[in-house]
Amino acid sequence: MTPLLFGFMLVLINVFVASARATDDAIDDDFPEPNGCCDWPSCYDERTQLCLDTCRTTWTQCPKNLFLMTCYSEYMSPFGSLPLQCFPDAAPHMEEAEERGLSGSPKEVREVIHKLFNEKKCNARTGICRQE
Repeated sequence: MTPLLFGFMLVLINVFVASARATDDAIDDDFPEPNGCCDWPSCYDERTQLCLDTCRTTWTQCPKNLFLMTCYSEYMSPFGSLPLQCFPDAAPHMEEAEERGLSGSPKEVREVIHKLFNEKKCNARTGICRQE
């Protein structure tokens, strides 16, 4: 094989690889990005045992004969499980959670947030509890 032919083949391979990458990027670019919590459907919140309206970020009683996926299900939406900022009890604490370096699944981070911010000190004699 002559050096000229070898060089030509290398150029063709590079062009082919570059076009394949561009095609893969175009396919990824076609998939929409979530705009906000309304891109996820209502779901069942295991922690509160209520239905979560993701657009209004409020909990309500679940309709009697309606099946909703759990908010932590990866199959709930094309975007995966509901992000942490869409839970009404976690959203106000997102900045502090990030400052403390909390990471993990929304379920894990939510549990840590509740332990950190719902700690109460109760008086043994009166039984009255105050937030610390």
